[in-house]
Amino acid sequence: MKHQTANKSGRNSAMERFVDSQPILNMLSLLAGTGRGNFNERGAWEVCLCALILRIEPNCKVTRILEALPYGHAAMDEADVLNTMAHMGYFCRPAECDMNDIDERLLPGLFIPSDGTPCIILGRDGDDNLQFYDPLSKLISNVPPCLDKEGKIWFFQNFDENRSTTSRFMRKGSGYTWFRAMLGRFDGTMVQVLSAGLILNIIALATPLFIMLVYDRVIAAGAAETLPMLAVGALLAIGFEWALRHIRSTGLSWMAGRMDNIVSNRIFAHLIGLSPDLIERASVPAQIARIKTFESVRDFFSGSAFLSLLEAPYVIISIAAIAMIAGPLVFVPLLMVACYIALFYAVRARVKQSIRLAAKASSARQQFTIETFEKLDGIRGQGLIPKWQEKFRHLSGREMMAHFQLGWLGMVAETGAHTLTVLSGVATVGVGVHLIWAGAMSTGALVAAMILVWRILTPFYSLCTMIPRLEQLRNSIIQVNDLMEIKTEAEEARSFSRLSGIRGSISFHDVAYRHEGAADDVFRGLSFDARAGDLVVVVGGSGTGGNVSGGKGSGGSGSGGNGSGKAMILKLVQSLHRPTAGTVRIDGFDIRQLDAPDLRHQIAYVPAAPHFFHGSIIENLRLSNPLASDEDVRKALERADVWDDVQNMSDGVNTMIGSLASMKLTSGMASRLSLARAYLQPANILLIDDLPNTLLSGQTGKNLKDYLARVKGRQTVIICSYREDYMQMADTLVWLGNPAAPQSGPKDVMFDKITSSLAGEAA
Repeated sequence: MKHQTANKSGRNSAMERFVDSQPILNMLSLLAGTGRGNFNERGAWEVCLCALILRIEPNCKVTRILEALPYGHAAMDEADVLNTMAHMGYFCRPAECDMNDIDERLLPGLFIPSDGTPCIILGRDGDDNLQFYDPLSKLISNVPPCLDKEGKIWFFQNFDENRSTTSRFMRKGSGYTWFRAMLGRFDGTMVQVLSAGLILNIIALATPLFIMLVYDRVIAAGAAETLPMLAVGALLAIGFEWALRHIRSTGLSWMAGRMDNIVSNRIFAHLIGLSPDLIERASVPAQIARIKTFESVRDFFSGSAFLSLLEAPYVIISIAAIAMIAGPLVFVPLLMVACYIALFYAVRARVKQSIRLAAKASSARQQFTIETFEKLDGIRGQGLIPKWQEKFRHLSGREMMAHFQLGWLGMVAETGAHTLTVLSGVATVGVGVHLIWAGAMSTGALVAAMILVWRILTPFYSLCTMIPRLEQLRNSIIQVNDLMEIKTEAEEARSFSRLSGIRGSISFHDVAYRHEGAADDVFRGLSFDARAGDLVVVVGGSGTGGNVSGGKGSGGSGSGGNGSGKAMILKLVQSLHRPTAGTVRIDGFDIRQLDAPDLRHQIAYVPAAPHFFHGSIIENLRLSNPLASDEDVRKALERADVWDDVQNMSDGVNTMIGSLASMKLTSGMASRLSLARAYLQPANILLIDDLPNTLLSGQTGKNLKDYLARVKGRQTVIICSYREDYMQMADTLVWLGNPAAPQSGPKDVMFDKITSSLAGEAA
């Protein structure tokens, strides 16, 4: 009794804390401050979402909610709330039950009455009555706000990935591949389809039996009065067959569509979740081919080949029927089935090899085509168009011959299957005539047996004509399984450490890096230490197109040793790539032991070639800091010397940019927006790749130097630059003049050495 009283007291205490809507209002205010104007006290669905999250996960971070919200700022509805909860890792389960029967362990829940105005079922009070939270009045009562207890309830549970049949944990126990485990989701549909196929094959016997009876009982006996009754039975059988075929085709179409959606999404999600080091090894065509791999699988499950495969086990019904009505004639289709199987395996062995050759030839031609368009200006400038055309002609010819060989094998299989089908008909008639003359069977039985023979051989004929497609299907499934066996960064991170807050110390110890398949290292033996708050300047081999002294009026881009490995140092710090040798440490931890995605969230980065997603300017900036206010955005844009340019645009910070937008950014403006995005991010590490010299010589560069001076000692900065003014500000200089022997050290030691080397190279 005391235990029950304690439980009730605990529930009442929780209710009292939740009666105060201030945490909900605070969350609404934070979300509204990020540009989500629909999050206000009048938005019932928005208030319900915040109340639900705070009830389930009181310490949930607002940034996590923002990452889960749907794109766009339109008012939310039921689907948006459910999708947001699903993106946050909760399994949403609907229920329609009596309010009095709700198990308190399932609460809180989202209650949607018949009028569509949602509310939250929090739990039960001390008197065991349900408590409802009204999102509009912000009050808790024992009855729903609309006084209607009829409706739908959504319950939410943490999604346990290990319970999924496709998880590594479950597949380790079942021994299934990923694709086979995924098919388990459709076991119910497959049972329905197979059951319909079994009944269909039984009903299909009605047609040959009807014809046999017409020959033997109507024509031979002259009993025309039995024909109407037989016709009615045949029509009923045809009607049932049509209904069952409709059920089967509907089930197969639904399954193919769902599989296409599930597998395509999983492949895409898996690809973008892989380590960048793995993704960049494959070309763009190869990555696109991976996503499109499943199209052949989808077409198979929605096409005639899969139906033929489903029909194959049921041929035993037709074989049994022939044995009953035609006796020894059954050995003809049995022999032909054996011939079909032999033809199938003989051609398939050759097709496997041809498909591999054709795939390699197609991949080589696609990669060459993309490389051509990427380097078109250089090809024209060097007068290489005739040679490029000749090479393309060679690659196209090799691909054509490979596909010709594959097509020829397919035609061999189809011709062989057709020949066997014709021989089957001739053999059936020949043997059947002898049996009729011997009195072992009737003419009607021969006609019925002929129909059944076609039914037996049709699935095997179809499979033989589709050998190339079946082999492509097999290869596609193998590729999908192999891809899913590669661990994503998120899966690897479960066994890695996560730093709650990076201080900013960075150290390289005898680090080397070599690109996959390259003969030489980008650099090797690189070592330096940067304490938290230090400024490190990385200098390449030589300055190209710019004034080494960093004075005004230098008009080049000033990349300073392009290709010397400066950008790779920044990528190693972000764990975008792993060193070939040596160790990179952040706050004393080897980055190979750290959660890479979490690490990158705590590092601000300005790349040499900025990328922006399709969206407004302010949305792109808030990717680095979703909680940034409008004032924070304005200050960051001013510091990057791009505020006036943005204000002069038609829609200001709401101007749409990205590859799909009509507004195209200049390279200078893109660099300044990227710099503003880095200013906006609250990070203790800032990485800046080469910026155009024209920007560094102007107001943008002046603001940047002021910023670096102000954050020195508080934010660790690594910047790639050959300019003397930035080298003079550095605590540590890293010199990549000789990739085989990079040097680093304090500014006082390295400055004269670097400037004299650069001056010598310029001379």
